Amino acid sequence: GNFEDFVAIIRKTQTMQALLESLDKEPAKLLGAICREYEATSRAVPDHHLHLAGYFGEAMLRALVSANLVTKEPGDRFSLYGYKPTEAGLKYYKDMLDEKRI
Repeated sequence: GNFEDFVAIIRKTQTMQALLESLDKEPAKLLGAICREYEATSRAVPDHHLHLAGYFGEAMLRALVSANLVTKEPGDRFSLYGYKPTEAGLKYYKDMLDEKRI
């Protein structure tokens, strides 16, 4: 139908290709940032330490939590929430580091 044709045309644009690529890469970068700080401090990473831009950043964080790669915990007096990598999250982080993907 017309909608499918429209979607196909839009997806072929360089802008949409870059957006789709970033949908794969940005959550990995965010997981890396959480794991690096967690490994350095052994504490949940306060939400204000994360560089999240608008809806996209919040959605990446929710995806990591939904995938059980990160847990969301009550924050301390300086943050609403803290985030800790799960064992699976740490494993993916270390594997992606080894593969030089993040």
